[in-house]
Amino acid sequence: MSPRPLRGYFPIMPTAYAADGGIDLASMRRLTAFLITHAAQGMAPNGGDSEARYLTSAERMAILDAVLETSNGRTPVLVGASAPITEESAALVRHAERAGADGVFVMPPANWTQTLLEPRVPDEDMLRHYATICEGVDIPLMIHATAAMDVPFLQDLIARIPNVRYIKEETTYGPTLRRYVRELGDRVVVFGPGLHYPAELAWGAQGVMPSCCAPASHARVFDLWQRGEHEAARATWNRMLPLVFWRWRTAPQEAGKLYLRKMGVFSTTLTRPAMGPPTLEDADLQELECVLATMGDPV
Repeated sequence: MSPRPLRGYFPIMPTAYAADGGIDLASMRRLTAFLITHAAQGMAPNGGDSEARYLTSAERMAILDAVLETSNGRTPVLVGASAPITEESAALVRHAERAGADGVFVMPPANWTQTLLEPRVPDEDMLRHYATICEGVDIPLMIHATAAMDVPFLQDLIARIPNVRYIKEETTYGPTLRRYVRELGDRVVVFGPGLHYPAELAWGAQGVMPSCCAPASHARVFDLWQRGEHEAARATWNRMLPLVFWRWRTAPQEAGKLYLRKMGVFSTTLTRPAMGPPTLEDADLQELECVLATMGDPV
């Protein structure tokens, strides 16, 4: 069976924790159902904003299994498989294919442990990493682009590794994404971060990977844009901006979980201890409630 094309709003799924700090798979199942109910075109567990850096491989595999079981093929699942070492990333990719995921997104190990901008990983190291994790599997691969990935490198990577069918760009929020679309768009599908959502679609991105906040509105922006109703798409986006800004300017991981707890999806707003101490206060919840009231459509 040919893989489903991945297009649209694919939110990065935060990881839910129980009161004892363990993975809350029941909440992850509720989140999967919540996103499907509110028309998300796909979903993406185990990304950076999922706190995947602080999860074991076994925890990440269990999360993916729970998401796929709940989705049951209703919505594509694109799963993060970045890791500190190539061997761990390769194991996550193999599990994703066996479990039935629709694709994986992966950055080089050096960037997973630092940032997308540094270090400037040599081309040979990146090529070797992607060749290794794709050995013996057919699952579609999204390159999680880093600052070191220029167009000639990506052209070489695409030519060598047929699994490469997507690129996620979030290093410059515009210029690099536009260049990828211009020079690689006939060979791969480009996704953006969703921070300039309608603009990214106008520039040629075919999907975005922001948060799970207001999934129905995020999904509607994409659907309206695809129908050519660009003004309506921008109006929907503009109505969401207070919520987008609130999340980014509060504490992104915690804020997303606070929204999901407010929606009855998550039981806690806990993060892993390595993320640092909790920072949200009652005033942050009060501001969220004010923002949702002004939106008029909290989902």
